[in-house]
Amino acid sequence: MSRRYYIETSSMGKQQFVKLKRSRSHHHHREHHHHRHYELDYCPDYYKVSKEEWNTLKLRERSLEEQNCALADENKALRASLAASQAETQRLEQCVIPDLQAANAALLADNDSLRRSIDNAADHASKHAGEVAKLQCKVDKLERELKESKEETCDLRSRIRNLTRQLDGSCSRRVSELLKELSYWKHETRFWKDKWEDLNRRHHEMLDTLESRTERMESYEEILRRRRIV
Repeated sequence: MSRRYYIETSSMGKQQFVKLKRSRSHHHHREHHHHRHYELDYCPDYYKVSKEEWNTLKLRERSLEEQNCALADENKALRASLAASQAETQRLEQCVIPDLQAANAALLADNDSLRRSIDNAADHASKHAGEVAKLQCKVDKLERELKESKEETCDLRSRIRNLTRQLDGSCSRRVSELLKELSYWKHETRFWKDKWEDLNRRHHEMLDTLESRTERMESYEEILRRRRIV
């Protein structure tokens, strides 16, 4: 025969399990108080459960505690991932985009410098039209690359805004995607930085070449004026 346990409500309002049901009736005389611990009358403060049911309750409680611990750990991990993702997003907004904007500004300055060089050499265009055409082609190429860089910068801003909005609903899934995006844009940043350095070097080389040729042509013109040819 299985043992039976009873759920008793204490004077503090807390429920506890006991082996014997104790009555809280106060309608008996003082001389019958020694029977209170063994009364089996119905009392709304008790629930009869068997030992097997009690063990089942304990197992269920243990399972719920384990599930709660697992959920708490998962919640903590998700919060940490969210914090890391938000920090990385902030770093992209504060570091990567300003670097790209600085590179764009440098390209614009180079374009302006090249255009001024072309304007200054316009008087001698008939003598070195081929060189001017080459410079113009390079300027057009630089402008196309600048336009592509601006478009990619705008696309990056849009991606960052979209990722920020989506982080709250799908943190764990988006963390992996963010890392991939970050790796891609790091590669792109290095690519554009190298490209800009190469273009800057070639730009200075072209300026040196143009300046040298301009000085040479001015020398030729001076010689021709002295000889009264022009």
